[in-house]
Amino acid sequence: MGFFRNNTKRMVQEFKNKSEYFSNDLNKEIIESYEDLKSEYDEHSQVLPEFLEFVSQLKDKLTTTEAAALDHFTIELRQINRCAKNGIEALRYLSLNQKKITKETLRLYEEFE
Repeated sequence: MGFFRNNTKRMVQEFKNKSEYFSNDLNKEIIESYEDLKSEYDEHSQVLPEFLEFVSQLKDKLTTTEAAALDHFTIELRQINRCAKNGIEALRYLSLNQKKITKETLRLYEEFE
């Protein structure tokens, strides 16, 4: 004798299918965002080293106040660069965790059936 009626089994199957669809759709969006962000970052990542080289050439021509302001600006740009790298890495981890959660959820549905 089955624990669930056919109607309940069908509802569980529908929930499983919708859950899988939404999870896969979300993971697809995360991956697309990650790839877009990473490719854009990679395209522009050479700007900071070029800027730092330019700053080192320019520093000798500036007053100490101007050089200090430029150093502060350089530090801020490095922090922005670090934040961008961290954001890309966070999206990568989010994608991996989403895949893991999707697999776990589907496994739980299969155990429940």
